[in-house]
Amino acid sequence: MIAAAPAPAPTPSLPSLGEVLAAHRAARRALGAHGWPATLETSGTLVGLGTHGTFQRWRDGALRRDDETLGVLRQRTLHLADREEVQGPNDDVRTIPLAGGPYARTVRFIGSGAFARHPEDVQLIGAGRTPDGRAVWLLKVTPPGGVPVTLGLDRGSGLIDEIVARGASSREYRDYRVVDGELIPFEEVTVGSNPALDVTARVTRVRVGAPIPAGTFAPFVPATIAAAAPVTRPLLDWHGHIFVRARVDGQPMLFMLDSGSQGVFIDPAAARRIGLAPQGRVEIEGAATTHGSEVRLGAVAFGAAQLTIRAASVIDLSGVTYEGKSIDGILGYPLFAAAEVRFDPVAHTVTFARPGTLPVQGHIIAVDARRRLPEIAGQIDRLPARLLIDTGNTDELLVFHSFIAAHPGLIDYAGAGRFARNRGIGGSSAAVPVMVDQIALGPYPMYNRYATVILSGRAAFDDSADDGNVGWATLKNFVATFDLGKGFIQLQPTRWFDDGRFRSGSP
Repeated sequence: MIAAAPAPAPTPSLPSLGEVLAAHRAARRALGAHGWPATLETSGTLVGLGTHGTFQRWRDGALRRDDETLGVLRQRTLHLADREEVQGPNDDVRTIPLAGGPYARTVRFIGSGAFARHPEDVQLIGAGRTPDGRAVWLLKVTPPGGVPVTLGLDRGSGLIDEIVARGASSREYRDYRVVDGELIPFEEVTVGSNPALDVTARVTRVRVGAPIPAGTFAPFVPATIAAAAPVTRPLLDWHGHIFVRARVDGQPMLFMLDSGSQGVFIDPAAARRIGLAPQGRVEIEGAATTHGSEVRLGAVAFGAAQLTIRAASVIDLSGVTYEGKSIDGILGYPLFAAAEVRFDPVAHTVTFARPGTLPVQGHIIAVDARRRLPEIAGQIDRLPARLLIDTGNTDELLVFHSFIAAHPGLIDYAGAGRFARNRGIGGSSAAVPVMVDQIALGPYPMYNRYATVILSGRAAFDDSADDGNVGWATLKNFVATFDLGKGFIQLQPTRWFDDGRFRSGSP
């Protein structure tokens, strides 16, 4: 017997843009929504990532603040006229200029329903479905002076089912209600890479038009290391990784110092040893994607200097060792954001101080840390390149797939003849060894770099924000000072400085 294949679902006939926008206007009228109130405050519950929590949001005209607590994780976001401030789980604060607030303008343009009255700023892309299967019409909305956002308008109700902005994960909206004229989705889902990583927010309280408490929109205060004076500790080096000994609530711990890590990590065995109880789940991008849980780590002390780490990710760190033994953890961006950190590879020391308190030592290079990573404007083979300064990378240089694709033929790796070993959190990535003629770090050219070309376009190497990664094997030519809180690094050549100009051979 021959069974006929089921017929594919018919493609819906595409309405006009005017019809789609008219359906949204009609839906708002039917619910009694009539505009954009002066102030709005909502609060409710969060469920996801294997745990639960709460949220609170305030809006006063173009000003917005969002506070979320989910398990041990806490994040606060402040949207001002000219910038966005994000305070992470460890109270580090990043400031993101908004060039006059284009994103805020887009939020208001959509939330007030104004987009449905301005078809000149809207493009009908086609038909689609939300991740949970609801049928939508897809619109690209770009208000004057705003940023492009993709909307999914429900084909039945005409209301917004989904918003995708800035290339981020999408948000789904359900259970619309009108409170004092304000149209509010009482359920909002931030969609993760798989359903286990979805986070659902449910509104339980709404206040429309009420005064917002004084100080709500005050700038956030970042965490800083507690140190009456700079503290210098031995810097340990093992096969290109660098470490420091510390204490967590009095217990001895060995941490890798990794400026290329966006968080703080602890090995499961170390977490058990000091009595920490992991909770929830997180997704971590390294050389490959891996999953872990979260703990409240506590006070990390480097002698007389101390930094409180409120949230750390628990993941398997068995791939990183010191003298053949497992390490306890990795200290990344939260440390570098809260302290001025100076590495002296000749003296084998690392110094911790409050931001901006160490004397200047070397050439100052501006750093962009908006992605919780120290990124600078440099050069690869005399072409402009955005470089990540990464003490956790043992190589001299990684060149990312996006840079190779943008400059075909610049770096010849076809004849490499072998694959390079390139491992990180979560596994390894495909790579080949090459020699790069020159890179530039501020005023310092570095020649004949032994480099690794990353062929993979996944996990930590799948975005085009960076062109390359400068690792410890290059950085150890300098006394390197990181002050991400003040927005710079300093580089001073050591007495062992070798710019590589007399090198020959292959990596």
